[in-house]
Amino acid sequence: MPTVLEREASRLFSTAVFRPLASGKSSTRADATAYRLRVELNLDSDATNHDVVDVAYQLMRQGYRSEYFYRNLIASKVFVGQHRAANSALLNEFRVGDSIADCVLVNGRGAVYEIKTEFDSPEKLNTQLDNYYRAFPYVNVVAHIGDVEKYQRILDDTPTGLIAVGPRDRLSTVKPATPQLDSFDLRTMFNMLRMNEVTAVLEQWFGNVPDAPNGLRYERFLSLAEQIPATEFQKLMQQALKARQLRNSRRMMLSSTMLPLRALVVQLDPDARQQENLMRWLKSKGS
Repeated sequence: MPTVLEREASRLFSTAVFRPLASGKSSTRADATAYRLRVELNLDSDATNHDVVDVAYQLMRQGYRSEYFYRNLIASKVFVGQHRAANSALLNEFRVGDSIADCVLVNGRGAVYEIKTEFDSPEKLNTQLDNYYRAFPYVNVVAHIGDVEKYQRILDDTPTGLIAVGPRDRLSTVKPATPQLDSFDLRTMFNMLRMNEVTAVLEQWFGNVPDAPNGLRYERFLSLAEQIPATEFQKLMQQALKARQLRNSRRMMLSSTMLPLRALVVQLDPDARQQENLMRWLKSKGS
């Protein structure tokens, strides 16, 4: 089990800490967490908040590989390493049906990455996979190399891929994912989209789409969407989701100095002012 210090380190890497900091609303939570870690980690008085982040991340890496650590690996190794954070969208903690997908990468195809840390059980996995295949053709389970045999047995004779996290944080494909195209559920896919995305999808298929009052729009647009074959709607849905690419922070995402925070950068996509707030805090020292 993780130590108290390891859990404290993992709490630093959350949108609850960094969103108000980036927006300029408040750095109180970030300051308090960094201060506790600076003391507990016995860092020098001149250590910057960036130093605290780096040491806290290494502590997680060595002892408490949390879900955030795995999501950050996918952001670094797949989204940045393979796609250079371009022409694709990485969606973290994304609702699909009744489940929350840890990561969804949308480029030419849609792929879900379901993380199973060393502290997770496979109890809910079948339900999660059923939900993911309602919207995406490819699903991968990402697990520590020590748990690979367990998940190999579970995923045998399924289309689901298996990726192992090994020494030096290497991601290795143990079992490649194969597409499953016959489980798409239109209502599930419809509910994943924002209303402006739904409108764009319907206009692509039907041309002009009559507007409707706010209270009636959902049911009317869903009724129209249900006239589209599920496989075609899925393609249009992926195009809409792919448009959620980083608009502001690709350069920050590619910077090696931001490696511990890449999963957070993906979620926040901070604009220029927010990036200034983040960098100012990272460079500052504890009082």
